Amino acid sequence: MGCLLACACLRAEAAPRELSFVTQLFPPFISQSAAGKPGGALVVILQEACRRLSWRCDVQIMVWKRALLTINQGGADGLVLVQDAPERRAVMELSRPVLSSSYGLYVQGGAALRYRRPADLTGRNMAVYGPSLSQDNCERLVKGVPGVSVAVELDPETVLRKLAAGRYGKEAVAFSNDDVARYWMRRDGLSNIRQLAEVRPLTYLYGFTRSRVRPGMLAEFNRALDDMCRDGSLQRLAAPSGIRLAPCR
Repeated sequence: MGCLLACACLRAEAAPRELSFVTQLFPPFISQSAAGKPGGALVVILQEACRRLSWRCDVQIMVWKRALLTINQGGADGLVLVQDAPERRAVMELSRPVLSSSYGLYVQGGAALRYRRPADLTGRNMAVYGPSLSQDNCERLVKGVPGVSVAVELDPETVLRKLAAGRYGKEAVAFSNDDVARYWMRRDGLSNIRQLAEVRPLTYLYGFTRSRVRPGMLAEFNRALDDMCRDGSLQRLAAPSGIRLAPCR
């Protein structure tokens, strides 16, 4: 009987883990095919790490507020597309950094504005996607700067398209993730927008729901990411999206 129980335990340990992840549509980091299949750099990297660990990892795309609510309520094992911020650490265990990016300011090509410090944005109309950490960082940047008006849109594409069309005014400024802005500028042919300045570097990683993560799981996942970084797999998987990697450890 003891032998049978031991064998059953071994089989349970060897069985693939089935994990569910949620995220939002956020190209080039998170994309979706015409058939509804999730893709993008963070998805393909996650899938390769799970394959190496013999985990079965499913990714579901939804609106961002619903994704965050799902994690907060313990309805999924993890979140794809996470920054290391107190509000994320409150409910998640965070992986090692995977991809590097930055926040930037964007204006119409003919705008005369020059940027050196936040005070240069005095009296400007600004636009940002939210609710999001992009919105939080935008509001931190202009806190105390007089006369700034911030318009919040439901997605980054709307921000950039309205900026290009002059909907916020010809001297308006958009706050955006730089990789996301470049994607939509190419995708929608927004040739009359330029980057005014890069204002803050950032990294993206994965979050595991604290109420569901099992002992040792995050360490296993991080080891897989470290191996992928050292053997060049991360670079290969991120290259089609044109996104920079976080340094190997």
